[in-house]
Amino acid sequence: MNLLKLFSYFTSFFKDIIIKVFDILVIGAGASGLFLANQVKNTNIAILEQNESIAKKLLISGGNKCNFSNDNINKNNYLCDDYEFLDEVLKSFDTKKSLEFFSQIPFVKIRKQQYFARSSKDVLMQITKNIKAKIFLNQKVLQVSKQNDIYKINTNKAEFFAKNLVFASGAISFSELGVSDIALNIAKEFNIKYLDFSPALVPFTLQKDEFFMKNLSGISLDVIMKVNDKSFCNSLLFTHKSISGPAVLSASLFWKKGKISIDFLNSKKIDFKSNTSFINSSLLAKNMAKEFLKAFNLENKALNKYTKDEQDILKRLSDYSFAPAGTLGFNKAEICKGGILLKELNTNFESKAHKGLFFIGECLNVGGILGGFNIHFAFASAFVLAKYFNKDYI
Repeated sequence: MNLLKLFSYFTSFFKDIIIKVFDILVIGAGASGLFLANQVKNTNIAILEQNESIAKKLLISGGNKCNFSNDNINKNNYLCDDYEFLDEVLKSFDTKKSLEFFSQIPFVKIRKQQYFARSSKDVLMQITKNIKAKIFLNQKVLQVSKQNDIYKINTNKAEFFAKNLVFASGAISFSELGVSDIALNIAKEFNIKYLDFSPALVPFTLQKDEFFMKNLSGISLDVIMKVNDKSFCNSLLFTHKSISGPAVLSASLFWKKGKISIDFLNSKKIDFKSNTSFINSSLLAKNMAKEFLKAFNLENKALNKYTKDEQDILKRLSDYSFAPAGTLGFNKAEICKGGILLKELNTNFESKAHKGLFFIGECLNVGGILGGFNIHFAFASAFVLAKYFNKDYI
């Protein structure tokens, strides 16, 4: 060994003693970051969390009960830019594997497909059980650079170094939880393509012509909502500012701008030969029936007394088409759509252009409908990445 190589060897040796270099450094102690730490066998791993505590969003999910999976986990219930990639991820960590992982905690199945824990705290305890990662709280990432295959991460409090850097930093819904768009900022800096975040699983606001719906605040009914080529059969809730409920939230994932369609009758047909009045026909909740008649200047009378033009107005209830004014925004959104494009990543979630740089969870351009699909994907993406990291330990 010549003197130059010897000097280089000892420089590198002493640098690793003086400066701790983690094999894996994870940005974000949420669902995907913590699940990754649970699954990875390498103990030289650390997590940086910008908040004063971990898993804030996970703990409030599903009304504090965490809807962690669904019997219908498949690519058709998601919006993304690479469905073949997504399909392989969901097959790697399917519903069966999720139920096996959480089999030690109490959970229930509701609506014949959704799996809820008794408490989100139980989910968190199961994920954090036996993890050996060092967790550093109140660490806001300010800058990331790379030199000689080592990533340097500057936070508001310290410097960290890592051979592999994983962004599991989520998106920017629920801003009161201390959210971050750091993944997109780093992607921009490293020339990785992404879509800007936008609100999803979020209520729709109303145009002036639909203001009559505001008078129905608190009323819920089962509907069929259509947006583009997607159809959602679930409940709709009227509020004093918007329309919400599971059907609306799921539809919002696929809505951009333009019209949606609602079947308020939920496939029921109007019998215009009946002598029953419209309000008493059981087609709609009575309050909704009254407000609809009022909005369109119609009288309540026997169904067989409506004229052809009046019948056409009532038929609109089966296909009520209108363009929402917008949404209630990030603060009321359960997730964000947009994020790092899957097409920018290898199948292990590593950047194609930057070795050792990974992205998992909600910071990716993958959004699922309501029903446990998003938390399931957070776990699935972490599971796939952990499998890659673990290959050296098999």
